[in-house]
Amino acid sequence: MPFEILTLNDTTWQIGATVTKKAEAEEVATQMLSESGVTGVRIVLDHTLISKSIDQLEDEDIIFEKLKEVGQEKVFINDIDKAPDCSVAGDLLLTDSRKAINKLFRRYLDKNNITAMEALHNSKELKRVQDADALVPSAIAKVAKLQADPEVSNANKRRDTLFEFVATITEKARKAEETNLPKIVGTDLDLAIVAIDELSETDNFDYLLNITITKALIDVRDWWGKLVQSIDYAESTTDQRGINALDRFIADILSNNSVIQDLLGDQADLGSAIITMLDLSAGSLKVGNVEEMQNGSIEQTKAKLNLLLSQGALQESQRVLTDRVSQQIAGSAALSKTGEEGERERFTTIIERLIVKDEIKGGAEIAQAIIERQTRIINKGGLNGLKEAVITLINQLNSPARKTAFLLSLSKSQKGVEQLSEYIQEQIDLLFLRSESLNSCVAKDLPPNQKMQQVTASFYQIEQSDIELDKKQQILEKMDELLLSYIEASKIMEKINSTQRPMHLRALMLVGMCQAEMLPKGKASEIPRNILKERMQDPDFNNQLVSQIDDPAEKDRVINRFQAQLKRAKMAS
Repeated sequence: MPFEILTLNDTTWQIGATVTKKAEAEEVATQMLSESGVTGVRIVLDHTLISKSIDQLEDEDIIFEKLKEVGQEKVFINDIDKAPDCSVAGDLLLTDSRKAINKLFRRYLDKNNITAMEALHNSKELKRVQDADALVPSAIAKVAKLQADPEVSNANKRRDTLFEFVATITEKARKAEETNLPKIVGTDLDLAIVAIDELSETDNFDYLLNITITKALIDVRDWWGKLVQSIDYAESTTDQRGINALDRFIADILSNNSVIQDLLGDQADLGSAIITMLDLSAGSLKVGNVEEMQNGSIEQTKAKLNLLLSQGALQESQRVLTDRVSQQIAGSAALSKTGEEGERERFTTIIERLIVKDEIKGGAEIAQAIIERQTRIINKGGLNGLKEAVITLINQLNSPARKTAFLLSLSKSQKGVEQLSEYIQEQIDLLFLRSESLNSCVAKDLPPNQKMQQVTASFYQIEQSDIELDKKQQILEKMDELLLSYIEASKIMEKINSTQRPMHLRALMLVGMCQAEMLPKGKASEIPRNILKERMQDPDFNNQLVSQIDDPAEKDRVINRFQAQLKRAKMAS
């Protein structure tokens, strides 16, 4: 995939060269930076400039950037549209706060090859950023303005509080650095954790562990090296606290564009890059044999990261990748280079990765990003465009559980709250309250068990949602009625309970119908439960259960399986 090298001449960015390989692009860009009149260089993918002008580029579009070290040249703070309302200084270290810090200070962090975690846990780095081009005052002013109540005009008060928070964490880092903290020897983080356990109080273990990891990483002044080192630590530790701490560092490292580009490698188009990123975030990326890969190579590091993500060990890092996916989906860059048909195909594949079974990965932010992309595809704006996008997406989803997941997540998004609240409720009503039968909610060619499971999954989503209580109860009762009517009309119980089936198969199928994932508690679930209860009242039930099985060992297995299913259905203790 070609890379465009942009050069900054005076105040104007322009295309200076096109290179096919990323490593070569960085080398050429660095050479061009030394030319007279060039004060900065950037690298972006060529397809980015197809959908955007140079002046419209955003931070996530820029793979590499370097500016000349000239006294009058400054690094500026980026804009943000929201920031968590920290109540104490320690809140600056939390996930949502660091997400805001990573965006605000992106240029500074990238220029100095330092993560937000490192900067926040090292007093020298904290002091350095406070002395750098008034970055901290500028960032605090932006955040204070966002958080201030306009009716009481308390931005100045909030700004003073944020300055106090910065002073507090700087002093806390200085004192912690004076503590005789252990060093991480090799990659053995567990030994350091044992030593920190002995030094720490119950409320500052995590902080001291962050300081210890910071000391080990801060001298690694390249992003890829930090990632390799952090993953090596994560592989070696057996302590969940160590994994949790490293997750925070890896999440910040993954906020760097060049790291993401190295992990993704060459991609055919933006849609392919998004799909690869989704696979990586889920830990489902297809990789080769790690043992055969060069130590520290991009492929080996990617494979190790993929494994950690597949194990659910790096939840914050997974969120960073999903957030980046959300930004790319909501953006204006084309997903495909092959026109409208390619755009729709890529988008459909992305939706299949994001809206699965009874959940949407990434929640409200992803739901809104999907809607924004859909409005571009149908080329219709305003409220009518949003509504049409909702309908278009619902029609693409092939189960009520997926539709419900999408609608409920969208209802929590900014557009869902501000513009689509009533419309979303109308669609939920249409899906269930206005359905004449269960078959009108699900694909008609599905087997009966899958039809019931899909509606039952939707039942639990509605039950756990924020829908107004009376409306929620109305929907749940209607869903139970749909399930009950379907069971009666399709004569499922009669088919299951046919005397032509062996007794053990009939009993196992009946107890399967009693499982929570098959039918929710209600009138529908009482039907198979009552049949089973009546059968089990017979004192000779267990003998009857296995009467048509000859193998004694198989008899025991069937009885044990049946009893285990009864417990799962909460019909036995």
